[in-house]
Amino acid sequence: MAKYDLNGDNAITLQELTDKKKSLFSQLDSDQDGVISFVEYEGIDSAKRKVLLKSRFDRLDENQDGQVTENEYASFVGRFNHLDSDGDGALSSGEVAQKKLASQDTNNAHCLLWFCFRSNL
Repeated sequence: MAKYDLNGDNAITLQELTDKKKSLFSQLDSDQDGVISFVEYEGIDSAKRKVLLKSRFDRLDENQDGQVTENEYASFVGRFNHLDSDGDGALSSGEVAQKKLASQDTNNAHCLLWFCFRSNL
C-alpha cells in the first residue's frame, strides 16, 4: 500500500494513483521524449526479469561462486522445510493442503490496472 499511498494517510486516492503512474511513465521513458517505445518497455521488462533470475540463481549458488554445481542444485529444497510442518522429512497431502489453504487466506490479490494489493476481504 505504501507504494501508492504517497502521503501516508492509509488511503489511496485517484490522484495518488495518477501521480504514481506518471512517475512510472517517466522511468519507462528512458530517452525522455514523452512516449514509451517498445524498446524502452522491453528494456524495463528485461531488467525486471534479470533481477528475478539473478535472485533465484543466487539461492541455488550456496557458496556464491557464480556457478551452480550439481550438488548445489540437487540440495536446494526451497520451501520444503516450511511445508514439512511435522519435520518428518516428507510432505503429506495434509501438509500441502494446509499450506495451500493458508496461502489462499493470506495472499488474496486484488488488482486495478497495474496496481495490486493483498487483503483478507
